[in-house]
Amino acid sequence: MDKQIKEEKGYIDQYLKKYFDAMLIKDLDILKREKLPFTLPFLHLVNAGIDFLGGLIEGFNSNSKQRSINFIETWMGEVNELYRFPKMSECIYKSVRCGLSHQAILKKSVESYKGVDLNGNHLHIRINPEGKEKIFIHTLQYVDDFNKAQNKFRKDFFLEDQNIHNAFNNLLELKNDNNYDDLIENLKNSGYFFEEEISPSPSAAPDED
Repeated sequence: MDKQIKEEKGYIDQYLKKYFDAMLIKDLDILKREKLPFTLPFLHLVNAGIDFLGGLIEGFNSNSKQRSINFIETWMGEVNELYRFPKMSECIYKSVRCGLSHQAILKKSVESYKGVDLNGNHLHIRINPEGKEKIFIHTLQYVDDFNKAQNKFRKDFFLEDQNIHNAFNNLLELKNDNNYDDLIENLKNSGYFFEEEISPSPSAAPDED
């Protein structure tokens, strides 16, 4: 590994630790530890993580559907082959990811459940007492599968120098996107600012350093 690639890999590792691990992964861990009864926040975080890691591979201005589907099939599929079942990745993208993001509800043909007793039935079809059939998303199994997939991705994907270089450039592109320095300056000049330590630190977009 030459010096440039080594520096780019170090930058990626620090970025993931500071923002991905300390925010998204940490939030998932907190939610699991608190044993809260809801499902949607878990699903939202996993979907966001899939989208982000797919963006590392293919760029953040690429088609979100394709980068999410590719990550599900390639890396989630390493954990559970059902993620590679025909149309499964598309269903997760459209019904789980887009349903929650755009309509705040799972779309037709999918249901989600958090109880620990049925985790072995994740991505199976559940036939309910009325005879309706839906794809069963076990919330905590979805989280566990994602954690395994993202760990494997970070171990295996960055073995290739070209992958490191491409991911580094994609991160730089992400940091430079949607810059609102003018809005920040105008709000500050209008008196809408405060200076106060916050603990723990709030979630934030990456700094420009």
